[in-house]
Amino acid sequence: MDAFAGIDVAFAKRKRLPLSLCVRDERGVIPLPVAASAAPTPPRGRGNAATLHEDVVADFAEEVAKYLRQLEIYFAVKIRRIGIDAPSDPRAADASRRKAEAALDRRRISCFTTPSSADFERIRQKALTHLEAGGSESCLPHANQLWMLVGFALFDRLRREWDCLEVFPQATVCVLGANALHKSQRGGVDAQLAAVAKFTGWPKPPHEAALKTVVHGPAHDGLDAYMSAWVAALEIDERLAFGQPPGDAIWVPALGTRVRSD
Repeated sequence: MDAFAGIDVAFAKRKRLPLSLCVRDERGVIPLPVAASAAPTPPRGRGNAATLHEDVVADFAEEVAKYLRQLEIYFAVKIRRIGIDAPSDPRAADASRRKAEAALDRRRISCFTTPSSADFERIRQKALTHLEAGGSESCLPHANQLWMLVGFALFDRLRREWDCLEVFPQATVCVLGANALHKSQRGGVDAQLAAVAKFTGWPKPPHEAALKTVVHGPAHDGLDAYMSAWVAALEIDERLAFGQPPGDAIWVPALGTRVRSD
């Protein structure tokens, strides 16, 4: 059976990678219980300081690939496509924003600017200097961009075996008109997941509680991972791109697309 994965890129120390694995059938986009005790466990993050070392990040990406293969065997599925919640590549040196990010700007959907490769080298050196001078990891410069290096490594490694799409759950929420209540606010996860469920057929109320066995980690991470898997489960004519496919695009569901039969 075909399956579709969604990854909410996270690299915090000892944090399990939030990953959703779904199948698509007459019921909708249904997540498999990857967080059940008997299922294989995802790799843990190493922390922001570890993102500065390419070999460590590459090893993590290799562990994720191994974990995905373990899930295929455990659930007897074949992963067709993966939605990854992270930039797929650095920004071009001569551009102020990636095309995907500029397209989000036009819809007033905010996102961090992805640095260029040269920018990342400067960021890496600044962060290393900070640590060498005795600075704490909790105050590491550019922490809100360093995690993108993990995303680059995941795209580079996973593309060798699977079709990978860049996704952005916040853009999906905005397209659905479900962004009035942020997921960090009380009831936000439940409200957003309820909006998603109208199109995916999953879950039934109570919505937030349903995430516990299908994604490792907090509910807000589980929500993002499931939305990423949903976009991965959509065929090309069921999704829309912000930006310029294939290399500079963020994919979202096409409005009106229902992947379940009523």
